[in-house]
Amino acid sequence: MKTVIYLDVLLLVNFLAGYFLLMAAGLLSGCAARQLRLLAGAGLAALSALVLFAPELPYPAQILYKLGTGAAVVWAAFSFRGIRRFLCAVFWYATLNLLLAGLALLVITQTGAPFVETNNLAVYLRVSPLVLLALAGVCCLAVELALRFLGRAEPPAETIGVELELCGAKVCLRAALDTGCHLKDPITCLPVLLVSYPDAETRLPQPLREFLDAWFGGDPPAEPPDGLPLRLIPCTTAEQAALLPGFAVGRIGLISPRGVMPLDRTAVAFSRQSFGSEKCEALYGSDFL
Repeated sequence: MKTVIYLDVLLLVNFLAGYFLLMAAGLLSGCAARQLRLLAGAGLAALSALVLFAPELPYPAQILYKLGTGAAVVWAAFSFRGIRRFLCAVFWYATLNLLLAGLALLVITQTGAPFVETNNLAVYLRVSPLVLLALAGVCCLAVELALRFLGRAEPPAETIGVELELCGAKVCLRAALDTGCHLKDPITCLPVLLVSYPDAETRLPQPLREFLDAWFGGDPPAEPPDGLPLRLIPCTTAEQAALLPGFAVGRIGLISPRGVMPLDRTAVAFSRQSFGSEKCEALYGSDFL
């Protein structure tokens, strides 16, 4: 008996399953990712399945291939944000893959469908592609529900130093953790750093101060400062909903004893209210780092 494997179906199913698993791994490891990066990671996960058609490799090479492609998929989706966070994302991605395989095997044992093809630690199962995608969605949904009902472990409250580039100038600010801060860039859907304009005013470059003075004065300028694309950041509080002036910046980094560590964050928003603290000029949410 010969097995016919449709390459387009194989790639599409692995692409969508990889996308769901990467979403779940990001939730568990606290790594937010842009949609383009998630799509790139899912695409790499789909291409890695083509090893099924390759000549059989030595067993150590098969292990190295699995480890290498898993790490590459996670890097493509979330970039590298420190060895600990990277390994955490790799661990959860591998664990979720094993969970999906276990669910698929459960379906096989219940339906009596046999294994179809195995090669280089890749397994092709006689399971409906829709069933496999549904199982991948179940894994992602289970993670989301678990985090919502059991609650995410909150990081300890602390103040950090952040460095960003505004109008060509480096600006250093102190940011405090605020678990209620959930601002998102509407373009990238990534967490946003919230800066108090009154507290940080003296540290900002002159063109940006002039823009924000006019904005909060009720006369928004027609154009933002050069090199700072304007972002209108939705902000909802217990009292009102508003749009905060924000800007896409080229770089945001965490100031650490070993230097400035780049963060995969690209926008800041400004508030007209002071935070009333001498320890910080900005706030970040639990999903910002």
